[in-house]
Amino acid sequence: MEIVSKSYLSLLDLLQPYFSTTPSFDDDTFQMVMEEALKYEGFPYVFGGAHPDTSFDCSGLMQWIFREAGINLPRTAQEQYEATEHIPLSEAKPGDLVFFHSTYNTANHITHNGLYLGDNQMFHAGDPIGYADLTSSYWQEHLVGAGRIKN
Repeated sequence: MEIVSKSYLSLLDLLQPYFSTTPSFDDDTFQMVMEEALKYEGFPYVFGGAHPDTSFDCSGLMQWIFREAGINLPRTAQEQYEATEHIPLSEAKPGDLVFFHSTYNTANHITHNGLYLGDNQMFHAGDPIGYADLTSSYWQEHLVGAGRIKN
């Protein structure tokens, strides 16, 4: 019989309101990604940031938290979008990425992304880094869809 750590149960209890479907990855990988992400909750958004010493922008945060779980992602939100299997938000599972357009003026189509948690919630590098409700009019206006990381 496998013994489950109290910290793992606490993390699952904490996140339970945010998802009700099976994660896109196995539980251990999703736990590693979320544990790393939660370390930076409340940090400021920093354009171009890709390290805890400088804080993060959206794609820098996604690249960092997934790398800490052994999954390599490209650096920019556009590149991360191109590296995923595109799926509608209705098919997204916890651990997938969500992508947005026109959140600021740039030549790239994809300008923002975050980690999908389920139940229309994401964790992302907003200002500050934290949770966001994807049903808000702002995110709905800019939503492109979700992407499943190919592993």
